[in-house]
Amino acid sequence: MPPALRRTLDFLALPGAALLAALLFQEAADPEWGNMFAALPWLVCLAGGALAWRFRIGNMVMVFVALAAIHTVLEQTGRQTYTADTLRLGAAWYWPIMIAYLAAMPERGLFNRPGLERVAFVVFPALMILAIAKPGTETFWLLRAVVVDTNATRLHLPDAALLLTLIAAGCLLWQFHRRRTPIETGLLAVLLLGVIGIAVGDSRVYRAIYFSTAGAALIVALIQNSYRVAFHDELTGLPGRRALKSLLNTVGDRYVIAMLDVDHFKKFNDTYGHDVGDQVLCRVGRVIANVTGGGQYFRYGGEEFTVIFPNRSLREALPHLDAVCSAMAATPFTVRSKDRPEVRPDGTMPITDPSKAAGTQVTVTISIGAAEKSLRYPDWEAVMKAADQALYKAKQAGRNRVMADGS
Repeated sequence: MPPALRRTLDFLALPGAALLAALLFQEAADPEWGNMFAALPWLVCLAGGALAWRFRIGNMVMVFVALAAIHTVLEQTGRQTYTADTLRLGAAWYWPIMIAYLAAMPERGLFNRPGLERVAFVVFPALMILAIAKPGTETFWLLRAVVVDTNATRLHLPDAALLLTLIAAGCLLWQFHRRRTPIETGLLAVLLLGVIGIAVGDSRVYRAIYFSTAGAALIVALIQNSYRVAFHDELTGLPGRRALKSLLNTVGDRYVIAMLDVDHFKKFNDTYGHDVGDQVLCRVGRVIANVTGGGQYFRYGGEEFTVIFPNRSLREALPHLDAVCSAMAATPFTVRSKDRPEVRPDGTMPITDPSKAAGTQVTVTISIGAAEKSLRYPDWEAVMKAADQALYKAKQAGRNRVMADGS
């Protein structure tokens, strides 16, 4: 599967599953359950907010606050003291703007000036919607903004609010391709289910179902993100050593371990600086992530990476490792920035060769050593040690090559 398609499916998997769950729940729900279901979104938001607070993600705390606020606003629908259209249309405008805002803002916490400003920005519009929904007051034209005989009219939503929803979804997709975290997928689920919950109008049961499912989807995303933080390398985004050991303890009795190392990485760091070295590691990680043959990739540490081939022999795995090695050598790397001090820590002057300047294209290669589980190597520690020795031989043989155990 192409990596771009895989990332897109990853982005849509959680929202799709949440939408399906809400639709199935809606089919099974009884319209008479309104009073019983009314408190469910608040309970979900309370649990999700507490979890986000525990994970120190203030922006997600505010998403749960916004979801609770919009549920509170729409719960006033049908009461004589409020204009239903104003409540619904105000919520339709409020929701996509708030999700896009909270997704785009950097994490700054809550108990400081930026955090309190964020709280005010989330809560104040909800209070304003309640304030302007006075009895007998005509809905403000900007909130009304509905074109006659459109899908938006049948959904009880303004066209402009649907446009804002599409823009917010596009922003989340862009953020996901930049960050590739589960948070963006959870926010997309919250955005879409929240809009549908607003569109169902006066049905308290359906609204509670969609809002509760939205909050539950974001809770799932938070748990997935915590797993990602614990088991994935922060720099490259690849699974880290903890995930590697978890796989090796359950991999079975037939597998191949390959150890990969960036050639001349220390010299590269000394020449271009550690920031550019980090860029190289990210590039190597992206190439390794395209390994075929069922290989599972990890960052082992420093400039070392690991690929595991479950249920493969060494002969079956070698062509896929050769392809990774060739792809890395054929992928040019452009030095984007020097990021080096004027004087090195040892007191010497930095290299001034024009060929080392930003914008220069250089070739980055990797060496690979591989070994398989056998009677000679009965456990993964022994297999990994043999792969390390094969990697050392690949270095001695001239680098930029794959060396199998026993070669």
